[in-house]
Amino acid sequence: MTQQEKAFFDSLRYTRKEISVQDIVKFIEKGEQFLKFKENDTYNLIDFINGILISPDYQRVYKSTMKEESSIIESLLIGIPIPEVFLVANNKNQLRIRHVMDGQHRLNAIYRFLNNEFALKNLKIKEGYNSKKFSDLEIEDKIKILTSNLSILEFENFNTAEEEIELFKRYNTNTKKLESQEIEMVTYFSETNKYITQFINDLINDDSKIDIVRNKLCGIYNITPLRNNKQRNHQEVCVILNIIENGLIDVRNASDISKNFLQKKSYLFKNGKDENLNELINEFNLFNDFIIKTKEYLEYPFSPRILKDDEAKLNKFSIGLAIVYATLWHYFEINYSEEGFIEELLDFIYKTPIGNPNFKGSTTNLNEVKKYLFEINKVQNINYKFLEFKFK
Repeated sequence: MTQQEKAFFDSLRYTRKEISVQDIVKFIEKGEQFLKFKENDTYNLIDFINGILISPDYQRVYKSTMKEESSIIESLLIGIPIPEVFLVANNKNQLRIRHVMDGQHRLNAIYRFLNNEFALKNLKIKEGYNSKKFSDLEIEDKIKILTSNLSILEFENFNTAEEEIELFKRYNTNTKKLESQEIEMVTYFSETNKYITQFINDLINDDSKIDIVRNKLCGIYNITPLRNNKQRNHQEVCVILNIIENGLIDVRNASDISKNFLQKKSYLFKNGKDENLNELINEFNLFNDFIIKTKEYLEYPFSPRILKDDEAKLNKFSIGLAIVYATLWHYFEINYSEEGFIEELLDFIYKTPIGNPNFKGSTTNLNEVKKYLFEINKVQNINYKFLEFKFK
């Protein structure tokens, strides 16, 4: 262990405590309520204090099987201790919210069972409890579960998010390994992060089938349960928002663009500063109006199919193309009320790395995108009819 690592671990501040299942569920309910509130909504701090944000991805993505979840409940019924749960305090001004560093699946199982969301299955010791939900249990068993204590290790705020990520990786011992994007989502929490999740959840919700605009956006962004579970959708929206807000910053791949964005917003959140969220949401809504209009001429605006008509099997969503659209939106005023804008849009795309069939590098390298557009092809000097460069 290096001196720097030793100093880091020596500086960790944490407390160990036991909390009853009944109280844990109440704290999780507070966390659920907190996630439903938007940045400018008025609320009573007491309503959310010590709330627990149970899922690192905040999207109710369950990676445990019902058999694994049932085993956790069986342990409570028998009286076997459950492995310690690690929480991290995430303070904003006076609001103290805690997220789960390790133990998401344990807490999910308990919370879901107490809300009658699944019945016990494949129990080996308490076989007579198979097929029972919490509401089916005798009062003695309900009390036994509710009064069971969970061992909690709670860390105070870290000096930097990087320190928290390092500890997260060391302590996250779940058999269901978290994706790097999931780790970043829980570590770099902010109101902006929460909005992105809400945006995606609104689109993937069944109600989108009767909402024409949301249904179109769901297809445009290729939001599916599988891609969403792997956090691809969240990362892609982060990338788009970062470029819409900041333009072509010096970042070389999609994961770093997303991380850069989440880091910045988390810093503002934790320090009680303005995340510029309302302005960004407004700009993102306008951007989506533009993309929906584009869909009238290009079935999948973010798909390489618009460049290679014969490639029927190409993906519906390319992050490289999404970067191009966001770049266009940041640097140009776009008159998309007339059909002619599509020809200029395609011309713009062909002047980027993704539009050059001979380009062999990464199409998510923002330095390359900037070089192709503003140095090689000098799009800022082209006399477009429907695209007007903002920064003359």
